[in-house]
Amino acid sequence: MNTLHSIPLLLIALVLAAGCTSAPDTTTTGPELTCGTPLPSISTSAALALLTTGVNATLQEMDAILATAATAMGTTGIAGPGANATLALVAATTPYAIDAVSISAEGRIAAVMPEQYWAAVGTYVGNESHNKQALEERRPLMSPVFPAAEGFDAVSLRRPVTDSTGTFLGLATVLFNPQELIADQADNALEGTNYTAWAIDMSSHLIYDRDPAGLVGRDMLTDPAFTDYPDLVAFVQKIMAEPAGNGTYTFTPTKGGPAVVKDAVWGTVGLHGTEWRIVVASER
Repeated sequence: MNTLHSIPLLLIALVLAAGCTSAPDTTTTGPELTCGTPLPSISTSAALALLTTGVNATLQEMDAILATAATAMGTTGIAGPGANATLALVAATTPYAIDAVSISAEGRIAAVMPEQYWAAVGTYVGNESHNKQALEERRPLMSPVFPAAEGFDAVSLRRPVTDSTGTFLGLATVLFNPQELIADQADNALEGTNYTAWAIDMSSHLIYDRDPAGLVGRDMLTDPAFTDYPDLVAFVQKIMAEPAGNGTYTFTPTKGGPAVVKDAVWGTVGLHGTEWRIVVASER
């Protein structure tokens, strides 16, 4: 991860604040964005509702596919041709899936698809915190965001696999990229608006930002990158404490001029007790 000294101040100023500004249009009766796009007719609250509904629906779809796979492997077992076929279907049909894996009750990878990841079979992963919890609790779970071996911050859905006698065989899991999931839903929900959107997990890490400021992955409460933005830090503290609401935050453009104020609304999405806060904001 880059150090604070390697981040241009411009990127910090842009975080969570990019977008066109409003200016009068002398050819129409209403205001128009300076970039030429008409101001949105949808409110930030309505846009947020579309965004959170889309994210939650996608998570539930992914989880339903995995639940079906876990039932199938309860019959075929978690390794071998039957398991491979089931995991291949999960990897091919689950939105945003990177790979699908079965993990034995002892904590070793029993099968994985696509085939490019077969070298991982047999690897012990039971000591990883999200795997350890799933193996101990033996219930459906969505992991926190974590740095995956595949090279990006990922999330894993997990389902217990039991045979016809109720014996615990292990886990069915699917790995996905949360940034891609939220980004697609944000593009759909905010199309035609000048709104921005961002999301944090419950450890206050920025997990998605519609503005390309390069700060995804940083802790918004403790990272030095946010030190000069106390209003933003206070806003993050508020959304961490409450599942839904509204508020404001400000930033100062690096080229000078008055501070820019963002009016924001936020809500909560999640699955199996793991939550993300999603924010939609507009510039005053």
